[in-house]
Amino acid sequence: MHVRLFVFIHVLSIATSSSISTNKAPASAWKIFVDTLFSSSSGVDAALVTSKLRVDLKRRLWEECRVSIGRNTPEIRRRVESIIDELAPLNPTPKTARSSLLRRGWALEWTTEREINFFLEWGIGKLITQTLDGDTLANYIPFVGGSGGFGVMGRISVDKGMEGSMRTTFKFERANLDLGRWGEYSFPPVGEGWFDTIYLDDDMRIDTNSRNDILICSALD
Repeated sequence: MHVRLFVFIHVLSIATSSSISTNKAPASAWKIFVDTLFSSSSGVDAALVTSKLRVDLKRRLWEECRVSIGRNTPEIRRRVESIIDELAPLNPTPKTARSSLLRRGWALEWTTEREINFFLEWGIGKLITQTLDGDTLANYIPFVGGSGGFGVMGRISVDKGMEGSMRTTFKFERANLDLGRWGEYSFPPVGEGWFDTIYLDDDMRIDTNSRNDILICSALD
């Protein structure tokens, strides 16, 4: 009985904390808890409930990203943030900024960043990637049709302050614009800041950053 009570409190805390703005508990949290609670006469496993809830929330977030890619309205952002508010407390990776899971190639699924959404809205780019390798970061936007692309490169480091377990600082050092037959142009980019990886697992990454933007990516490998 005490295990059931623990799981109930665990799910309830996620549901209530993420529903402040709506005053309504997320249906997924309640449904998964109730379904699991009555599916076994021998009791429930807290880890199983958490895993089921995580899978359900990720499915909902992927769906929202894929129907909203390249667009960011107040309503879309509200829906995305509502799911993230439930999912972030279920993050399975401690110290995300230092995790080896973060150091890889990522494909953008959705963002609030206007500069990136410009390329998507106007059909200039489609598959936008970010690669983190050691202390380097590279963003690349290949142009549709294979006619070049735009990339920025920089350095990253793990913040040593209070947010050090999930905060990565970055500073762009150079940019390259490839216009295909019209030539390539390099110039120094302007930009530095930080991003907090608030959720990270084998195939999903969620960041918030110093510009109050959100970045949701899927793993390339």
